Amino acid sequence: MSNIQTLVSGGTISNQGTFNNVDPIIRDGLGVPQLTAETSKNVTAGFTYSPLTNLSFAVDFYNVKIDDRVLFTNEIGFDGDEANNNPVEEILLANDITSLKFFVNAVNTNTTGVDIVASYKNITMGAGNLGATIAANFNKTEIDGQIKTPSLLAANGYEIFNRKEQARITTVRPKSKILLGFDYNIEKWNFILNNTYFGEVKWDHGSDPLKDQVFAGKVITDLILGYEFSQKISATIAVNNLLNVYPDELDPKGDVITDLGGRFKYPWEVNQFGFAGTIINAGLSFKF
Repeated sequence: MSNIQTLVSGGTISNQGTFNNVDPIIRDGLGVPQLTAETSKNVTAGFTYSPLTNLSFAVDFYNVKIDDRVLFTNEIGFDGDEANNNPVEEILLANDITSLKFFVNAVNTNTTGVDIVASYKNITMGAGNLGATIAANFNKTEIDGQIKTPSLLAANGYEIFNRKEQARITTVRPKSKILLGFDYNIEKWNFILNNTYFGEVKWDHGSDPLKDQVFAGKVITDLILGYEFSQKISATIAVNNLLNVYPDELDPKGDVITDLGGRFKYPWEVNQFGFAGTIINAGLSFKF
């Protein structure tokens, strides 16, 4: 995959963007090796237990090790010293490139986690039946060993996978997620209420730890109402994020890159939960 932009500035033409791994500039110039398939080793173990007819528990442990994981590098460009050009900068100049990114097998990761589920069904409540579920996931991903930087780049002090890019693997997704859900059926009505806690996430600045930011964990409430008109026709109304909860706002701490010059109010480089607020959907289904 490549995505190269050609820029014209001051009467000169330059290129920047993502260069394909098989591009001669990447392969022959920078000495980046050919991409290979990632390899993984998975270990899982679990058990279930049902002390009562409608009560059950399940616990599942997993460990996933990925070797030679494919990375999308941060930008490789100029160091600002116009008086002396290092060998990497000479390659960029010779090809009219201001900066580039590429894909490379460069890191091993180790992910460990556990899923826990407890469920109690068919609880008599009034004229209907109630079901309750508690489900939780706890996980941790770490980078195992050193980043495998191509020798020419390493020899000239280039970091192909900076703090921000590493955080995309290790800290920008919640390490904990807990759901408490209820499902109530009475005559032709069905009510589902889910409360989901998304754990905190951490965004790391590319070079300055003082500009890192932690986004607090939040609870998102979803409500679904269903009605069955007949065996063939039913309707639902779903309210996602009922209480209109938003992530913490971005604090750029003076760095315009963090929020792209004020374009983003909420985090756009972390994966916690969306920032669209309350969403209402309605549906009508017909069974043939």
